[in-house]
Amino acid sequence: MITNISYIFLISVLLIFGGWAFKALIALAQGKPVEINLKNPLNLKARWPKETKEKK
Repeated sequence: MITNISYIFLISVLLIFGGWAFKALIALAQGKPVEINLKNPLNLKARWPKETKEKK
């Protein structure tokens, strides 16, 4: 029997690979090279501002 945790893992893997394929199709349609980043497969970036060192 497949447990709920296995289903979560399976759905996550399918969504990640589907996202990669979708991004690759968009890049090919725009004539750009397909880039694969294994460290950050979904190309997620931090949205908070970086700290700046300002002296007041």
